[in-house]
Amino acid sequence: MIKARFLSILSLIVIATMLVTACAPKAAEQTEQPAEVPEVVLPAFDSACTPADEGTVKPVDIMPSKPLKIAVLGLENNPFWIPVKEGTMKAAEELKPYNVTVDWIVPGEQHTGDVFGPGIEAAIAQQYDAIATIAGEAGVAPFIDKAVAAGIPVATFNSETATENGRAFFVGADLYKQGEAAGEAMAQAVGGKGQVAIITGFLAVEAHELRRNGFIDYLAANYPDIEVVGTSENQDKGDVAFTQANDFMTAYPDLAGIYVTAGGPFGAAEAVDKAGKAGVVQVVSFDFVDETMAYVQSGVIYGTIGQDPFAQGHDPAIRLFNMLVGGVSPECGRMVTKADLVTKDNIAQFWTAP
Repeated sequence: MIKARFLSILSLIVIATMLVTACAPKAAEQTEQPAEVPEVVLPAFDSACTPADEGTVKPVDIMPSKPLKIAVLGLENNPFWIPVKEGTMKAAEELKPYNVTVDWIVPGEQHTGDVFGPGIEAAIAQQYDAIATIAGEAGVAPFIDKAVAAGIPVATFNSETATENGRAFFVGADLYKQGEAAGEAMAQAVGGKGQVAIITGFLAVEAHELRRNGFIDYLAANYPDIEVVGTSENQDKGDVAFTQANDFMTAYPDLAGIYVTAGGPFGAAEAVDKAGKAGVVQVVSFDFVDETMAYVQSGVIYGTIGQDPFAQGHDPAIRLFNMLVGGVSPECGRMVTKADLVTKDNIAQFWTAP
């Protein structure tokens, strides 16, 4: 009798427990990574598009089967890189719930292969699961291929070599077209004629050369009365650009414009301003860093062209994660960022003074 009563009570407990479990609300759970991630089919190396989710791409809601590490190899040699790093740190925040570590790594001060190649090798040795890197010249390509051969997907951002390699995708500007756009902006600024000088970051960096050659080619084809009188390298430094702009204005008293292809355009603008030639020597540049935008607002810089640095830092890490965990193929080989021309007339749409 006692045994029967005990079994009856035990049955009631089991039934009650099942009812409570069935009725209780279930906690939201992330999808577990499938045992086999679908194969990623990479787009053609030169295919290009501007994704609708530039700067806002989200991680796939899938929990990896193990902790992951993503290395982002960038620079900090001028203020342009501040929003790039902020984009990477935002990606790190978004990926942290998925047990992913995103590391911002600065291998050195230049874009070259002898700097970024060893940076990629170090990331391979430290067993990162994916790498995003600048690829400013052909010397970086073999190191990218070495990582890919080791089973580590690589994305490039900001600048990349034209030498084909195994990178999965690129996030950044169409640099030759940016040079053409700068040529048109300069032509409008100087009235289609006059002498202009070029201050470039590094002649050895393919990205800077694309901007320089796009500018020169466009002017030669469309504005033959504009003469390019010389080019100098400022190594992306504003103080060097300041000295070089003064040198150009001294050597060419009738100078009508200065085109700065990369970092430090505010140095050239400062030289023009201090020489009392604002509006006489027009400056055309790139990027929306505060120092540059202040000179646009005051009219010393005629125009500056953007390239969405936040997206360049943010999107590669997220898209690499989506490839690794969800098998999401890149939309195209070159994900071209937006390139708005900002002048004194429209600066309020893009920038507010800090």
